[in-house]
Amino acid sequence: MSRIEFNDLFDACKGKGFIVASRLVDIRNQAERIANQANDKQIANGEFAVMFAENIKDWMNDLASVADNALASHIESHNAQE
Repeated sequence: MSRIEFNDLFDACKGKGFIVASRLVDIRNQAERIANQANDKQIANGEFAVMFAENIKDWMNDLASVADNALASHIESHNAQE
């Protein structure tokens, strides 16, 4: 399945469904930004910073994945109801 972006929500969701979907996109995007920052710190700093940043990067990527899967399920169920 392709990555769902914010603009895709306008056609996929209406009303309260749009609010939930847009929040999931926000969660995913913020988690990805934190993961990217952790990755940058991992590259730039010492051994302990690398271990710490690697954990943060993995957690945030996991969180982004969960939000992305929830978003896909939400859109799919919303479309099934129409």
